Amino acid sequence: MVYALDPRIHRVWRSPSTLQFGVDTAVLTLDDLSNADERMLVALDAGVTMSGLQMVARRARAGAGAPARLLERLAPVLAPQPEPEPECERPVVVIDGAGQTAARLIEALGEAGVDARSGLTWDDPAVDTAAAAVVVGSFAVEPERHRRWLRRDVPHLAIVFGDERVRVGPFVDPGAGPCLGCVDLRLTDADPAWPAMATQLYTRDARRETPLVAAAASGVAGFAVLDRLRGGRALSRSSVAVDYVTGAREETDWAAHPGCGCLGLPADPA
Repeated sequence: MVYALDPRIHRVWRSPSTLQFGVDTAVLTLDDLSNADERMLVALDAGVTMSGLQMVARRARAGAGAPARLLERLAPVLAPQPEPEPECERPVVVIDGAGQTAARLIEALGEAGVDARSGLTWDDPAVDTAAAAVVVGSFAVEPERHRRWLRRDVPHLAIVFGDERVRVGPFVDPGAGPCLGCVDLRLTDADPAWPAMATQLYTRDARRETPLVAAAASGVAGFAVLDRLRGGRALSRSSVAVDYVTGAREETDWAAHPGCGCLGLPADPA
């Protein structure tokens, strides 16, 4: 076994013999550190076995039990031992859309161990078996696009670019919560002209997808997707809108619309 200090926890010396782990919040503070302790800490910074640590202690003329005592004190700040990864297929997430945000999301999910794919046709087997999908659009998502994911019973997250902000969410759970059709109906309740306007916007590019906006939108979406793959419910009944100018975020709650009928979908994904 190799013992090592957790590299994510920064260390600062409070005095020549007192070492603090953690800056904003002290995770651990060690007082009265000896020369031998300091040498063992240097070894632990790179990673060392118990036999190697014992050799460092002997050369520093420390007692036989010094390595074990130091490791016991350092327990809260030692790097976790890696667990063997189970042999299983990576979850597949389909990105339904293109552009900078889609590309950044694919890259980020890939680095997190997710098989993120885009450009798939609707008859691709991955579309029916995907763990989740992300639908990227501008102003409004064409009903047939999100209904295809509903019929396949695939959870799907919307990223919709508008004039002033990009909306991420809700994360639709087919048959168990508000869908994107419910969102459209809520918007129609607020503005009866919304359906007429939406039909003019389905294929229109909002032209606001800058690198900075793409980074913000893909970040919100990426965390939501990873949370969903772990069994979480992030954005399941809400959305987060990111302002293009200020970066300010505003959360909106959504409820299933009684006029939608999405909670009683047929089981046949034809």
